Amino acid sequence: MDFEDTPEQAQFRADVIAWLDANARRRTDNLLRGMEGEDAFREAKEWYAKKAAAGFACLTWPKEYGGAGLTPLHDVIWSQEVAKYETRDSQFVIGIGNCGPAIMHFAEEAAKLELLPRMASAEDVWCQLFSEPGAGSDVAGLRTRAERQGDNWILNGQKIWTSGAQHSDYGVVLTRTDPTVSKYRGLTMFMIDMRQSGVEVRPIKQMDGGQHFNEVFFNDAVVPD
Repeated sequence: MDFEDTPEQAQFRADVIAWLDANARRRTDNLLRGMEGEDAFREAKEWYAKKAAAGFACLTWPKEYGGAGLTPLHDVIWSQEVAKYETRDSQFVIGIGNCGPAIMHFAEEAAKLELLPRMASAEDVWCQLFSEPGAGSDVAGLRTRAERQGDNWILNGQKIWTSGAQHSDYGVVLTRTDPTVSKYRGLTMFMIDMRQSGVEVRPIKQMDGGQHFNEVFFNDAVVPD
């Protein structure tokens, strides 16, 4: 098997290196940059906006959704090269890596066109709301519920250990919508505005002083069907 770059991949790698040299500082150690605090968040937002403007955001996503329409190998090349620089490249990996693909697969086209380009550039930041005080690794034990009322769903319950919720504009939240069936069924995921009424985010202060994780409470939060 040939592991060398094709001429096109070699040119892409050269373009990536040239752009990174112009926009980031090369690493002098192997330490990871922390994800805590307002400065880290601001730096990451600026970095993702710059990446998107240069055409390096979400390399494998279709162009109409804010990506570059390239292959997984292009993504590998980017990862190999960006690791040599001090950047915030993985700050929003939960939203872009998990929420984005879910929306791309399941959402209506209008929602994809509205939400995904803003996610790719981190204009909007997303979180995922799965774990609960009594349902961490066993996600089927969750008790946050959503009840249908006309054209809306009403959400009540609590999530915990939600990374970056205090900075997020939107989230995907897993809820129990049918308590009469097996706990492995009757679950529905919703998109939710993290700033809306009925959503309360409380940062969890860690032993080291960081506050990356959060509790999130839903109190009659209304989500359109």
